[in-house]
Amino acid sequence: MGSDNNRIKAREQAFCLCFSAELAKEKPEEIIDAYSEVEQPLEFACELARGCVNNAEKCDEIISRYLKNWKLSRIPKVSKTLLRLAVYQLVFCPDNTSGENPVGIIINDAVRLAKIYATDEDAAFINGVLGSIAKALENGTLTAESEKTDE
Repeated sequence: MGSDNNRIKAREQAFCLCFSAELAKEKPEEIIDAYSEVEQPLEFACELARGCVNNAEKCDEIISRYLKNWKLSRIPKVSKTLLRLAVYQLVFCPDNTSGENPVGIIINDAVRLAKIYATDEDAAFINGVLGSIAKALENGTLTAESEKTDE
C-alpha cells in the first residue's frame, strides 16, 4: 500500500462524498459525518469533497466551456461529479498538479473511476473533456486566477 493506493482511495472516497452531496442536496460536512459512520474517510478525500461541492457552480461553468456539442444538463450525474472533482483539482488546487499529483494522474484517476462507476463511453468522454481543460491550463487560456471571484 503506497501513496498511489491512498491517493486513488482518497479520490474514490471524495467522489462518493460529492455524489452523495449532489443526490441528497446536503452540505459536505453532513455527508462526511454520515460516511464516517461506515468508514473513516481520508483527510485528502474530505478536503477534495468540501472544495468540489463548495465550488460546483464554478466547476460547471468551466466544464460547460469545454463541452463539444453537449449541454451540462445532458451529462449523467456520475460523470458530472467526476468531471467536477477533476476540474476542482486541476483549476483550484494548483499544488495538486505538481509533485506527486500531476495533471495526468488526476485525469487518469477520473477515467479509472468512470470505468468503475459509469461506462467506458463515459470514461472516454471524461478523458476528452479533461484533456481539453488540461491543454487550456497548459497554454494559459484557463488559469485559476481568472476563475476566482472576489469573495
